[in-house]
Amino acid sequence: MDRPDPAFRVTAERSVPHGHLAAVQLPDASSDAALHEALEDGANALLTAERELAQRLAVPRRIAFIGGRLALRTARSSVMPASRELAVLRTPRGAPLMPPGILGSVSHKRRLAVALAALPTTEIHTIGIDIEEIPNERDCARLDLAPKILTPFERRELSSLEARDVLAYREAVRLRFALKEAVYKCIDPYVQRYVRFQEVEVFPEDAGPTYVRLSLPEFAGRSVTVHAWWSRLDAHLIATAVCSPVA
Repeated sequence: MDRPDPAFRVTAERSVPHGHLAAVQLPDASSDAALHEALEDGANALLTAERELAQRLAVPRRIAFIGGRLALRTARSSVMPASRELAVLRTPRGAPLMPPGILGSVSHKRRLAVALAALPTTEIHTIGIDIEEIPNERDCARLDLAPKILTPFERRELSSLEARDVLAYREAVRLRFALKEAVYKCIDPYVQRYVRFQEVEVFPEDAGPTYVRLSLPEFAGRSVTVHAWWSRLDAHLIATAVCSPVA
């Protein structure tokens, strides 16, 4: 009998204007019978130091860590093949501790982990990625996150959409959440703190480039540029961001 596809399986890989993106399928955490084997297979695919770190994590975080590291290995192999055999652990703030000369960021939801890898350039100094599930009809009955994550200006921009199409409105709110999370990751090396949702505004249109406006005291009077992009992948929204060096 053929063995089923591995739980941690690369499901998408593509070049993007700011690096290379890869996605890895995650096992179902509710399936106890299959989960142990999936975790063992996934851990065995990691490098030794990564595997040792994974074994110290609780099961839900272990699933995310394994999937994220496998996605990151796939992504970085395309931009720096020699980095494939270098372990990626974690910084004190939980970000991937990348080898010198390459940038990386990871994110995950219940069934998918994604990673972005890039080489640093004069235009790309740090990067970030986030993944969010596209909302469905059931999500429309849940608490609206807009008051928490959007600025008053952003909420006014979406007010007409909310009135005519609630599901499209919920997706628009979640997209802005994903974009802000990607931005937070790419600016975190500079600010080293929790960034409030009201300190960043994003203005997405069709899938692709997104204008970003920052209101952070750390950047007052300094030259910094953040670019963001978004796209869809299966039933998910993918947001990425890059930051130019801060002068």
